[in-house]
Amino acid sequence: MCGVVGFVNSGKRKDDRITGLRRGIRAIAHRGPDEAGIYDDNEFSLGTVRLSVIDPQLGKQPMVTADERFVLGLNGEIFNYLELRQELEARGIRFATRSDTEVLLYSLVVWGEQALDRLNGQFAFAFYDRERRELLLGRDPFGERPLFYTQQDGVFYFASEIKGLFAFGEVRRELSAEGVRANGRYWTPVPGETCFAGVRSLPPGHVVRVGPHGMTLSPYFEIPIDRGDIGRPAWTFDEAKAELRDRLEDAVRLRLRGDYPLGAFLSGGLDSSIIASIVRQNTTGELPTFSITMPGSWADESAYQKIIAAKLGTEHSCVVVTGRDIRERFPNLVRKCEALLHFGAPVAVEMLAEHVGQSGVRIVLGGEGADESFFGYDILKEATVLDSCLAGGFTAEQETLLGSSLDDLLHTDPTTPAAILRFFQDQAGNGSPILGAHLRRFESELLPGLLAAAGQGIADDDRRLAGFARSQVTGFDDLDMVGRSQWLDFQTLLIGYGMTCLADRPGAGCRIEARYPFVDRSVVGFAARLPREWKLSGMTREKHILREAYADVLPHEIRERPKFGMRIPGAEHLLPTGAGDWVDELTSPRRVRDCGVLDERGVHGLFEKVQSFSDGPVPFPYNHAYLQVLSTLLLQESLVDNFQLPEVDIDRILLREFDGTGGKLLRR
Repeated sequence: MCGVVGFVNSGKRKDDRITGLRRGIRAIAHRGPDEAGIYDDNEFSLGTVRLSVIDPQLGKQPMVTADERFVLGLNGEIFNYLELRQELEARGIRFATRSDTEVLLYSLVVWGEQALDRLNGQFAFAFYDRERRELLLGRDPFGERPLFYTQQDGVFYFASEIKGLFAFGEVRRELSAEGVRANGRYWTPVPGETCFAGVRSLPPGHVVRVGPHGMTLSPYFEIPIDRGDIGRPAWTFDEAKAELRDRLEDAVRLRLRGDYPLGAFLSGGLDSSIIASIVRQNTTGELPTFSITMPGSWADESAYQKIIAAKLGTEHSCVVVTGRDIRERFPNLVRKCEALLHFGAPVAVEMLAEHVGQSGVRIVLGGEGADESFFGYDILKEATVLDSCLAGGFTAEQETLLGSSLDDLLHTDPTTPAAILRFFQDQAGNGSPILGAHLRRFESELLPGLLAAAGQGIADDDRRLAGFARSQVTGFDDLDMVGRSQWLDFQTLLIGYGMTCLADRPGAGCRIEARYPFVDRSVVGFAARLPREWKLSGMTREKHILREAYADVLPHEIRERPKFGMRIPGAEHLLPTGAGDWVDELTSPRRVRDCGVLDERGVHGLFEKVQSFSDGPVPFPYNHAYLQVLSTLLLQESLVDNFQLPEVDIDRILLREFDGTGGKLLRR
């Protein structure tokens, strides 16, 4: 995990540019504690921080080509860098390091923007062409690494975290009511937006180009979606199982590359168990695996973790998460994520990441991304039934079918199959909802109703989300409910929430790099071409082909275990107690009133409601709304009203400094 921060066309004097860069580096230094670097000339200024994973001695950043024309800062990894290096060497490129950063640098030099189609990795980068005075920012296809930007007073700023932008005094800090509202409705802002006014997120699979003729944003990747019209399968089921294993195992092997010890997450579910089993097969010696436990909680999965760890023979360890941990850590997690939280899960993930880092493991593989490709969530069961209803009518038989298929959803959502179908039957007069089966989930979130009026309300948010979908997916309006719902799974649950609040941000500062083979482009593309019944069999067996492909590897208890999403109870541990701690202070009428995006009366009513559950868990949807309100207040406090830069000894970690105005490498 690394980070970049910088700006173009600032018009500032050199001393002021360097001062600004050093502030930006301080803001994101937790992302790359091993080293920092600076590049500066009259047009372009770049700061980098690095957590070394590949070629720790020579892979320093920023990297500059020998002719001093091109400059690169990279956050992340290019997993297929060895293969790309061979291609480039065949073209006459001679490398000075063993790093993937240098491979990316010359890939962009040789192939330009088309290099992005060759990359297999998790990355966000800043690439500058001094001759053309043009900056190219790029982000990986599934949003595994973040990148933000803003234009203010003619200056274009960019950073791996919003805190890096706010380090520049010229960048205004203000919550966006529309961004906060969308974040509460979809679990993520509309792709490309953030919770802050004027601050943009580079969408996954996109590049932004900034030069003398202005700024352009464009996609280079379209997420493969199940379109339900594949015709006769290209493989038999057994052939598809073998092909799936080959592709997934290739994806794992690429992600084992690095110069530090590695391990695997092991939640006790199907996906992480498959990844850990492949890692086990491709490594020698002891394999550390890591998990989260909550003794005494209904959501504890430790029994399954022990079964798979014993089967694989791993060196397994657990982190115990308590309500006290959630209360103590929640404010810092909101600041790290720079977005609203809906569960206590990010707290648990941060604790797990700290544990992994303290163990000496730096590279760790996990199972995220399987549910979106292989129909793991109940939302796609809903979508399947709803497609049948829209074609043949809402019947008692369809209600029975839906009732027999739902499982994971019912652990936290007190809905019924009848209520689900009734909701969509009311919508049916308008045709198939453009936002798929997720529309009911979006409508159940309470936060949008607790905000001060802004814009045109949730209808405007839905239009922006639908507009983004139409711009990204060929024939989006022609997709059925399943296709639309799957794309929204990728964009909201996986990319907007999972890869941000459950992956990148909690792990920042913990000296680890998490990697996720299920979001390999080859694996996702293959899954999209499989018949639906191979992924969802009989409406009750989700991820069917995954279970069958690894039937010889997994214990029966893991292979046949239904989907069970990670759930960390949160709201009941964050209620006011009258003891005068941060919760009591944050939820005071004054703080709510001073936060300009909240509706004071509505929030007061919510606080009274959640307090009435003080003897037990706060149920859905009040638990979500309460944590989202706390998150909004914490964003206002920590990133708007009282934004502070951490104290970082820049000179201790500043290992490379390049003066582009004089062509001098000041530090090597």
